[in-house]
Amino acid sequence: MASVDSAPLGPLNPGNVVSAALRLYRDRFKTYMSLSARAALWAFLPVYGWAKYFMLMGVMARLAFQDLINQPETTQQAHRQVNAKLWSFLVLGLLVGLIFVAAYLVLVIVGLILAFVFGGILGGVLSVLLGSQIGAIVGALLGFLVFVAIFLVGMVWLVSRLLIAEVPLAIESQIDVSDSIGRSWQLTKRSIMRIQFVVVAAFLITLPILSVTSFAPQIALVRLEPGSSAYWTLYAVIMVLGFLANIVILPFWQTVKGVLYYDLRSRREGLDLKQ
Repeated sequence: MASVDSAPLGPLNPGNVVSAALRLYRDRFKTYMSLSARAALWAFLPVYGWAKYFMLMGVMARLAFQDLINQPETTQQAHRQVNAKLWSFLVLGLLVGLIFVAAYLVLVIVGLILAFVFGGILGGVLSVLLGSQIGAIVGALLGFLVFVAIFLVGMVWLVSRLLIAEVPLAIESQIDVSDSIGRSWQLTKRSIMRIQFVVVAAFLITLPILSVTSFAPQIALVRLEPGSSAYWTLYAVIMVLGFLANIVILPFWQTVKGVLYYDLRSRREGLDLKQ
């Protein structure tokens, strides 16, 4: 059981969000590993398994939140509360995925249009000032930078707004899929920078695990001859390491989301956090 203070913590700064998540993750480590392993295995089974995967993600976030408000639940209690919305979690996961796909396509199209427009205009101006070849190169580079900036800013903004989309569904009663997305949208308003500080800090904490289980093996893989026995052996090792790394990392991110949800509600709705 996670140890928490007897009084509510109140709003947290980004560093405290991550440190609180680490503490809760450590205190319930065995519980989270069990839930995460089950979620990872369910993910291999289409439809029903995916619903269980998303639902168990919600259970992890709920456990963190309940600990923070000094109303800790056992895994069974949290599971009983969240499992009633099993299919809602699947619908929410698919809907959020579709939103990201649509946003990706829109950002690519808008980014390319603006990149060609600004790159063409600036390239034309610079061609007159610096010569056609240099102007064309600089214009193309500026167009590329415009595209990257639009795409990154758009995706970062959307990820921040929907980062905790499943958490309200897991915690708040009498709430459906659209309400849960709406709650995420409402709570994250004007908090993009705060959320990104939390995301970056959490990513840096997981970076050593990712470096050992993914980045380093991937670099080694590209040095091997494709199709060779060594290549396929290392490929299999990478798959196993990735599976295990996901089991370790997933509950940490869900704990971060639970703490972030607590922090955002504290800031917007005060400390009397009623479900």
